[in-house]
Amino acid sequence: MFYHSPAAEAGIRQNQRKIIMKKRILFVDDEEFALRGLDRLLRSMREEWEMEFLDSGEKALARMAEAPFDVIISDMRMPGMNGAELLNEVMKRHPKTVRLILSGYADRELILKCVGSTHQYLAKPCDAKTLKLTVQRAAHLEESLKSEKLRLLVNRCSILPSVPALYSEIIEALQNPETDVETIGAIVVKDVAMTAKILKLVNSAFFGLGHEISSPSEAVAYLGTDTINSLILATNAFSNSDKIQLDGFSMELLWTHSLAVASAAKAIAFYEGADRKLTDEAYVAGLLHDVGKLVFAINLPQEYSAALNLARENKIPLHLAEKQIFGADHADVGGYLLGLWGLPVPVVEAIALHHSPNFALLKSFSPLTAVHAGNVLAAAEKPAVSGVPASEADLNYLSAAGVKNQLNAWRQAWQNK
Repeated sequence: MFYHSPAAEAGIRQNQRKIIMKKRILFVDDEEFALRGLDRLLRSMREEWEMEFLDSGEKALARMAEAPFDVIISDMRMPGMNGAELLNEVMKRHPKTVRLILSGYADRELILKCVGSTHQYLAKPCDAKTLKLTVQRAAHLEESLKSEKLRLLVNRCSILPSVPALYSEIIEALQNPETDVETIGAIVVKDVAMTAKILKLVNSAFFGLGHEISSPSEAVAYLGTDTINSLILATNAFSNSDKIQLDGFSMELLWTHSLAVASAAKAIAFYEGADRKLTDEAYVAGLLHDVGKLVFAINLPQEYSAALNLARENKIPLHLAEKQIFGADHADVGGYLLGLWGLPVPVVEAIALHHSPNFALLKSFSPLTAVHAGNVLAAAEKPAVSGVPASEADLNYLSAAGVKNQLNAWRQAWQNK
């Protein structure tokens, strides 16, 4: 038997905690040179990450069957099993694992095949700082929800619901060879699920843009109707709202509210003299701010029905009832999901914190400010759920952002739009 002094025992426990807290990262690439390069590039992360490097998708799946990994980062084009096929399998077998693509090969058909299974894309060559930040951000998001049930749910979620009429409208338009990009953009901008998927795709590193796109119309113009058609028809991502069958929950009300918040957020940003980028981000975040409600309604209908009843009976805002039922609200879930998808950080922040803006590090006017205020203004006229009290403005946050006295002026700007 070995004896350790109290100080030594404390040191051992500290080292054990460090080991336990290490993130397990699996890199997959068929080129040995690329794997060696990644090993050298990330040498400084060995205190924080436990890394393994494998040269095929088959070996990766076999290794993951033996031990869990927090993150898998795969090349796209590999012999045998390509990156799209690998991450699709990982999504099915290990849904809690964060799935990233790191590749220098841009094939739109392959990209479309892994839209649902891949959380984020990175293009080679990728510098160490970008790779580290991306993995750290993804790993942090994986921990951002305390409920294991919700983490599992969101990581497995590759399809978001959409309004059936809009799905039919865009399919009909795409089948018409005379439909132009402007027409498709006008339809896409109406819909939560279409907007989320298309922005995820166009902001992936594969398309090599030097800037982030936050406008759905601009995204459609860049991708073109052929890619949009393939995306929609291949994933069938936007035809599942018929799965929502909850008393007291209306997709029509939710969508009307989302459009109102988007419109109000855009009007607020314009009134404040924000640039085009911030204004577009405010609009998109407003459009997507309640996407977490769709995740709840489709995947946990009984529990979400209980949350709706709790909010109505106790006359409390729905997000507080969700916290009691799930341990997280729709803003947490929506921000987590869209954050993993790699949407622009200001958009994700506005979605995740629209009910709790004071948690933001930046206390100045941003898309979050516009969406938080837009949600408060829109809920008074166009609530997302009937019979539930609307949330109130966070005056402490608005004061810290220097816009505490702007609500009436913003309401007027929105109404006069």
